[in-house]
Amino acid sequence: MGWTNESVEELRRLWDKGLTASEIAKKLGVTKNAIVGKVHRLCLKARPSPIKTKDEEMEQVQETVAQEVVVEAEIVEDLPVEENVSETDSTSISTSNDGNKVKLVDLDSHTCRWPLGDPRDDDFGFCGKKVRAGQTYCDEHSAMAYVKATRR
Repeated sequence: MGWTNESVEELRRLWDKGLTASEIAKKLGVTKNAIVGKVHRLCLKARPSPIKTKDEEMEQVQETVAQEVVVEAEIVEDLPVEENVSETDSTSISTSNDGNKVKLVDLDSHTCRWPLGDPRDDDFGFCGKKVRAGQTYCDEHSAMAYVKATRR
């Protein structure tokens, strides 16, 4: 197709109206790429990419989630600490039923996966206590992992 003066003016009018390249292409009976190319050659005002807009929206969502995590962390800090729990040593929180840490290869769908210690240490392991069906952690660790958020 050759671009006539009328089709170029219609392209400019529709572009200024805010229609997408695909919508303009349907109205003019050409391909989207033909519209994009002609818009570029005419040096019409560029529009923000919808992909970049989605990225910006994702960043806003991530910021909101980060703020909620901070609020939940503040709520957790307000909870009373059990006397027998050491805040500095997570390995003292609990271990498997026989008092030993469970190695990763020994975990199954019925054992608590709460990590104990530093993964870089040789004695690193997991809680290993029995869990309820469909749960990841035992009751004790579920209470620590899943804190219900309250509205402030």
